[in-house]
Amino acid sequence: MCESISPIVEFTSVAKEFRHEYVVEKSRFITTICPCSTEEEAQAFISRINKEFWDARHNCTAFALGPKQEQQRSSDNGEPSGTAGKPMLEVLKKTGITNVVVVVTRYFGGIKLGTGGLIRAYSHSVAETLRLAPKELHTTRTQLQATIDYSMYGAIERYVQDQKLHYEASFGEHVDITILVPPTDVERIQKELQDMSHGAATCTILDSIEVVLPLEQ
Repeated sequence: MCESISPIVEFTSVAKEFRHEYVVEKSRFITTICPCSTEEEAQAFISRINKEFWDARHNCTAFALGPKQEQQRSSDNGEPSGTAGKPMLEVLKKTGITNVVVVVTRYFGGIKLGTGGLIRAYSHSVAETLRLAPKELHTTRTQLQATIDYSMYGAIERYVQDQKLHYEASFGEHVDITILVPPTDVERIQKELQDMSHGAATCTILDSIEVVLPLEQ
């Protein structure tokens, strides 16, 4: 009987609090996003932004929590129904980014944008802020340790970097490189390392761990 392999649970979130401003028809849309893992954290962040921008006409909000965005909530905060919170949440759902809370603060510029204009402005504000913000991947990686001679280190390091794998090296009598590998790629990476070293590399599969990896912008 074959042992079933648990699916890897992974998701993308923002790495840290980030802010971006967008101006349309003299209205300022200040978007602030922050990573969070619980509704309590999300609500605390919303309260903090409300205090910071106490004089703004609107502080509209949305958040998504859980690896598959299982928990979602949004608020128009006084804007016409469906013109702010829902479009903001739809952007989060479309990107798949989760464990994040977003507040869009609006300072009215004197020119009415209309229903369509508000939807576009709030959607664009969130989408652009998410695009610019540093992001990270929460996932599982298997630790593959390769023990090699110093003469192989340069080639092996270039290979690992070309594969866009995260790694650490320690130097003693030999070089030990611990590589974080997606579980589905372990056999391939191990074989390619041994092929490169003509069988001289000693590869050991260590425990799988949960990791947070930075994503390239």
